[in-house]
Amino acid sequence: MQFGGFYDDNDNDVPMGGAPFHPSMMSRFGFPNRMEPFKEYFRCYPVAMLPGPVRESLNYGGKIILPPSALNKLTRLNISYPMLFELSNEELELTTHAGVLEFIAEEGRVYLPQWMMERLALQPGSLVVVASTRLPMGSFVKIEPQSPDFLDISDPKAVLENALRNFTTLTIDDIFEIKYNNKVYQIKVLEIKPTQKSGISVVETDLEVDFAPPVGYVEPSAAKSAANTHSGTMIHTPDGQSMADIIGYADLVSASQSGRSTPALPFAAPAGFGGGGAGHRLSNKKGSSKRSSASSRPSTSATSSPLSATPPPTSVPSLADAMSKGSQFAITGKDKQDEDRAIPKPLRLPFGQLFFGYPVVPVKKASA
Repeated sequence: MQFGGFYDDNDNDVPMGGAPFHPSMMSRFGFPNRMEPFKEYFRCYPVAMLPGPVRESLNYGGKIILPPSALNKLTRLNISYPMLFELSNEELELTTHAGVLEFIAEEGRVYLPQWMMERLALQPGSLVVVASTRLPMGSFVKIEPQSPDFLDISDPKAVLENALRNFTTLTIDDIFEIKYNNKVYQIKVLEIKPTQKSGISVVETDLEVDFAPPVGYVEPSAAKSAANTHSGTMIHTPDGQSMADIIGYADLVSASQSGRSTPALPFAAPAGFGGGGAGHRLSNKKGSSKRSSASSRPSTSATSSPLSATPPPTSVPSLADAMSKGSQFAITGKDKQDEDRAIPKPLRLPFGQLFFGYPVVPVKKASA
C-alpha cells in the first residue's frame, strides 16, 4: 500500500481501493513509461561534418554522437549500461549496432563514423532509426582483413586489441576501419559467439579473436608455382637454359668464395668488329700492352671473318665492345661445357681520364 508517497512492506502494486496497478497508469499522470525502449528518428551525418575541431579518430571506432535531448529521454527510461543502440535503414532493411560517445550533436541529428554510413548505405541527411537494445557479451569473433597489407603488421592481435577499445559492439557483416601507423585497414566481421543476435557487446569481456586469410592473399607455394608458369618471370635462351646456367653463376660464386682464380668466360666476337673477330682483353699487367695494341689494330682485310671463327677461350671482349654491342656476344653451349670462363676485370682509369664506351677520335684541325 502507498502512504504519503511510500510503499509498505506488503505492497503488491495494488493501490488503495483494490484496483490493480498497470504501468500505463503512470503515463496518464505525466510520468514516462519506464518499460518503453528508446526509439527515435534522426538525420544522420558523417563525423567529418561535426562542428568544431576535426576529430578524425572518430571514424576508427564504433560510437555515435547524439543530441542532448536523447540523453534527457534515456535517463528517464529503463536503459541498461553501457548504452547500446541498433541503427537501421528501414528503406533497405540494413542494420548495425553502435555505442554512444557524446551527447553534443544538434537537435534532430546524429553523427556516425564513415564506415557505418557506408554499411547502412546512408547519405548525409538521410533518416536513420536509433533504438536502444541489449546485446550478449561476446566470447568469440572471426574477422577477415580486406587487404593483404594487414599481414605487414608485426603483432596484429595487439593492434586489434588496442583498436577495439573504441568499439562497444560488433555486428556480423560489418566492415569497420582501424588506423595503424598512418595507414587505414578495413576488417570484416565474419562470425560471432554467442549467436542469439546479429551483434555482440565487446565491453569488459574476454574476447577470443580468430583471423581469416585476408582478401587477395595467396599462399606462398601457390604464388611460387604461378610465378614459375608465368612467361615473363624468367629469361630463357633458345635451348631452354636460363641465363644463370649459361654464364655459370654458381661456379663463379663458388670460385669467388673459395679464393680460386675465376674461370675463363668465352665470347664470340661479331664479324668485322674489333679486327675481324679478334677478341680484346682488359688487363693491368705489364707487357700485355703490345699484345693488346696489336690485337686491337684495325684490320685492312677486304673480307671479314665469319662469326663462327671464335677466338681462344681466354679472349674476352673489351668493356667498350661489351657495352656497345653486348647482345652480339653469344656464349655457345659447347664452350660452356668444355671451357672455363672468366668475367672481364674491372676498368680502373687514372684520375682525370674518362671512358665513354666508344673510341674518341680527336678532330683534326684544318691546316692554315
